[in-house]
Amino acid sequence: MPAFWAVHDRAAGGTVEERGRAIVEGFFTPEIEAYRGAGIGRVDFVRWLQVFDPMAAAVRRLSAQFPALWQAHAARFRRALPDAVDDAPVTILPSFYYFDARVRMWRDRIVLFVGLDGVVRLHGADADLGILLDHESFHLYHHQVNPTLLLPAGDPLWLGIWKEGLAVHASAVLNPDATRLRVLLGDAALAAIGPEVIARVAAELPPVLGATANATRARYLAYDYRGDIPARSGYVLGWVIAQRAAAQGRDLAALARLPATEAEALTRREILALAR
Repeated sequence: MPAFWAVHDRAAGGTVEERGRAIVEGFFTPEIEAYRGAGIGRVDFVRWLQVFDPMAAAVRRLSAQFPALWQAHAARFRRALPDAVDDAPVTILPSFYYFDARVRMWRDRIVLFVGLDGVVRLHGADADLGILLDHESFHLYHHQVNPTLLLPAGDPLWLGIWKEGLAVHASAVLNPDATRLRVLLGDAALAAIGPEVIARVAAELPPVLGATANATRARYLAYDYRGDIPARSGYVLGWVIAQRAAAQGRDLAALARLPATEAEALTRREILALAR
């Protein structure tokens, strides 16, 4: 982020087109390997700046606060899950609205990328970073303790539902006083999902649970999905599945270690049970 702000500030006063070119030449291109690792492709920098400018001050504040916020979060997370390995790289950058935070394989390691512009755009200037970082840190932990989740063909839909649902469940367990809305990062549409929507989503899933195509996964897992069910409904369905598994006596550490074959069988079985 310091490198980004240096380029951003040097370009201040130019036209939006000039500023966009400055960011491409002075920041994006030199950092292209990190952006490839984060899964960020084409960016319309002029459009991005037009949206970014009104929120730049909030992103700058968060950028300055983030190191201390992360250190406090990491210490609290390790107290809750002492077997968490604190060696995963954490890369903070503008994601150009591709994401708020995501865990990816990069250079043969699991890496957490945090896009501060995405955080502010999706969750507001007063974003609840405690919940967001718990969610993403649990993704790191999940992969650290369970290498069976690294499937060579990529995540099928069932695995995306399981991993996201378990991360939501972990956020709820680690923040027992948090409301459902807060656990779901302020997404009112997700928080309003009830049994009828869960049943409807579960009923349509069995034929596509093995799909790895983004077009199929997006209906259930993407922020920007627009259709006849709430965006990211798979997160809530996965949370229900994780809660049902936890009710059988499994804690977070045990759930995280379920081998992929067992997690798949559990997810498919629970989806059939929830459908009607």
